Amino acid sequence: MTNNDRPTKNERRAHARDVARARADAERRRKRRNKWFLQGGIGLGIVAIAAIIAIVVVNVNNQPAVSAAGPKNMATGAIQFTGESGDVTPVTTKAVSAKGTPSAVPTSNSDGAVAVTEYVDWACPVCKQFEATYADQILDKVKSGEATLAIQPVSILDRSYQSSRYASRAANAAMCVANYAPDKFLDVQTQFFDNQPTEGTSGLTNAEIAKLVKAGGATGSNVSECLSSEQFKGWVTKSTNLVTADEALQGTQGFGTPTVVVDGKRLDDLSTVITAIDAAAK
Repeated sequence: MTNNDRPTKNERRAHARDVARARADAERRRKRRNKWFLQGGIGLGIVAIAAIIAIVVVNVNNQPAVSAAGPKNMATGAIQFTGESGDVTPVTTKAVSAKGTPSAVPTSNSDGAVAVTEYVDWACPVCKQFEATYADQILDKVKSGEATLAIQPVSILDRSYQSSRYASRAANAAMCVANYAPDKFLDVQTQFFDNQPTEGTSGLTNAEIAKLVKAGGATGSNVSECLSSEQFKGWVTKSTNLVTADEALQGTQGFGTPTVVVDGKRLDDLSTVITAIDAAAK
């Protein structure tokens, strides 16, 4: 290359300016593209987030209500039964509000009748044994007017069923029946004890629980929805905590099920329940 072929100083400066200008233009275009993509991405992100929020809100709104209020017909925390014309009849009451607590005084009591209260966990094997041994005798005394019977479901045995919360789900079922089909409560309770799963297993599925409730005669969409949504989940926890914290219901090893109270006195020996009722009736 000769000296004549080389670009002059001015030409080199002009070339450098052209290269710089081209690079600047390219950089401006890149920034515009990035800005567009960023704005578009943010916009799409906002739309996506809004869509997710909308879906969550819709799903939450479509979920059946889980109540911290108590079921109807359990104003004392228990469902109560009295004798009427040789039959056992549930006492109807209003529900306890979410901020309320069960009343300490029995809702209804026949004149002179002995008040029997049972605290039971439908997942409790000893409760099953107690009912098999004494339920018919106690109900005979209710039918005759000698006694009234109150049954309070609690949940203290979730730990025995592989973290499936079977005891709590069974207690919710008890409250669903008390609320929507109180006249079927005793029949449903019999179904649960007769078909009680073995401790150490995962217990019964929700579908199996629903079958037992139906087999006991409690049917209808309200019952089904109450079971599937675990409508009284909050109340199961609240009422169980109140019971287990009551020192009057605790034995030497704390609270356990079944706990039976006859005219305000907790029985240390469950085998004395019938003699205790007879003694209180005198």
